[in-house]
Amino acid sequence: MADKVSDMIKKEAKVDKGAGAKDPVGDIPLDKLIGIAKKKQSSSMGKTLKDVLKEAAGTCRSMGVTIEGKDALEVIREIDGGKHDSVLAGK
Repeated sequence: MADKVSDMIKKEAKVDKGAGAKDPVGDIPLDKLIGIAKKKQSSSMGKTLKDVLKEAAGTCRSMGVTIEGKDALEVIREIDGGKHDSVLAGK
């Protein structure tokens, strides 16, 4: 299993490398990103799963990977706004 969040994102998005924030190189489903966040939660600086998910989304943004077709910054705002709380709670 890949140890780095960026490696896990590349695998799920089926891309060889990130391209930076200019043009999207791939896309990842939110549920896959949540899975990555859960795997990395114990080794992350984030206190909650929500924090770790936002870190992973930030990695997507810097790599040029969208999340369900949306810019990662938009998804981070949704996470902050509580839009995905039920998914994070496993409901």
